Amino acid sequence: MSPRRPWIKVCGIRTERELELCARAGATHAGLNGWGRSPRFLPPGRMVQLQRAARSLGLVPVFVLPPLDAASFSQLAGLTPGWLQLTAAPSPSLRRRLARDGWRLLEARRVLPAALPAPTWGEVLLLDAPGPAAGGNGRRFDWSFAASAPRPFLLAGGLGPDNVEAAVAACSPAGVDAASRLESSPGVKDPALVRAFCDAARRAFGGEVGK
Repeated sequence: MSPRRPWIKVCGIRTERELELCARAGATHAGLNGWGRSPRFLPPGRMVQLQRAARSLGLVPVFVLPPLDAASFSQLAGLTPGWLQLTAAPSPSLRRRLARDGWRLLEARRVLPAALPAPTWGEVLLLDAPGPAAGGNGRRFDWSFAASAPRPFLLAGGLGPDNVEAAVAACSPAGVDAASRLESSPGVKDPALVRAFCDAARRAFGGEVGK
C-alpha cells in the first residue's frame, strides 16, 4: 500500500514539544531516529514514549534505524508496528518476520547521477543525497534525476522552507522529508522553520496531504 495522500515528514524529532509543534504546523509524519551516531538519536525507551505522544496528536511515527539484523531487532521491542525506515536491506528471513509483525518498510536510498535507484525490498522509496551520515546531512541533489524515479517515492535531502515548493514541482514526489534545515542547532527543531516548511509543503501539494 503506497501513500494515498502526500506526506509531510519532519525527521529527527526528540521531544514531546517538538511533536506538538509538528502536529500544529501540519506535518503528517514524525521521524524518530534510532541511529546511534546521529545528534537526533533516541534510545528505544524514548521512542516508545514519543510514539504514544505522536499517535495522540494524530501524527504517524516513522522509525529510522541503521541496518537491522537479528541482533538489533530488540530495538523494536515495545513499539507498535508501523513505518520503519532503513538504509540497507534486512535479510529475507528478517523481512518476513517484520512483515508478519505488521511493519511496513521505507527504503532509504542515496541518489547518484549514474545510478537512479529502483526499489528492491521496501514498499516506498525515500530518495536522499549522498552524505557522511544516514540522512540529515542538509545536502540536496539534482531533482531532475528523481523525476524519472519509480513511484511512489518520498523526497529528502537539503529540503527547507525556501525550496520545497520547487522540489515538488520538479519531480512530483509522494511526500517530502526534512530534518537538519529545520533546526536552530543539531538535533533541535526551530519552530518558525518547521511551520514555514509545512506551510510551503502544503502549498506545493495543493493542500492535499494526509496519512
